[in-house]
Amino acid sequence: MTLKTGVCSQCNGWHGYYPDRERVSTCDNLNNACSSTQFCVKIIDPIEENKGYSTFKSDCWYQTQLQVTPHNLTHVENNKCYRYIDNQVPPKQWMYCFCNDRDHCNSANGLKSAFVLTTAISLLYVIF
Repeated sequence: MTLKTGVCSQCNGWHGYYPDRERVSTCDNLNNACSSTQFCVKIIDPIEENKGYSTFKSDCWYQTQLQVTPHNLTHVENNKCYRYIDNQVPPKQWMYCFCNDRDHCNSANGLKSAFVLTTAISLLYVIF
């Protein structure tokens, strides 16, 4: 499914307790937006588990694929998150969460359930 003319949030924000919270998140302004006929994306930097927060960037995504590792290209789907690993040493990881079912689906509150579910499944996979 693709958006006819989807409006995506285009901003930087955070989930959880963020020490620099005195500054205003650009995600509080819905005028910070872009349009895409493919997907909206929320790129989440999980930082460290003990920090209690994660930062993210919401933006438009104009493709149907994501290079999840230097040698692995995957087709993205609505309301799914993908772990992205770059080729630096040590490698850095992000979660790319995609949606295209409504305007501003990648807002500060949007895609939280997809991220939580993907993270929980990843942890279970590592444990078992």
